[in-house]
Amino acid sequence: MRLLVVAAAVAALLVPAAAPAQAAPGPKVVKVQKGALSPKKVKWLTAKPHMRGVRVVWWSGVEPCTVLTKVTVKETRKTVRITLYEGSVKDAGMCVAMAIKKATYVKLKKPVGKRVILDGAR
Repeated sequence: MRLLVVAAAVAALLVPAAAPAQAAPGPKVVKVQKGALSPKKVKWLTAKPHMRGVRVVWWSGVEPCTVLTKVTVKETRKTVRITLYEGSVKDAGMCVAMAIKKATYVKLKKPVGKRVILDGAR
């Protein structure tokens, strides 16, 4: 009986502990890649002021099939309109249909302040 109890105690020590729960990874930070083919406007999810710019987050696809190719910004006294454009790299090969959350930082001439941030793709 003692042998059974000892064996059970040793077995409990040998079983690996469960991996700690990890927070979901944040968006993949990307920069503009010039020269992508067939650029199209992309709607973004969030745009949060950060220092003298805006951090923009959106759903995208896998690179090199879907890359950020251009960002336009139109600043007025009352608004900041940010438009994202995505395209694909020439000779991208086979593309997997998988959603990836991406983020980029857009520099502004002036801090956002009380201006409203608008999505140029909407």
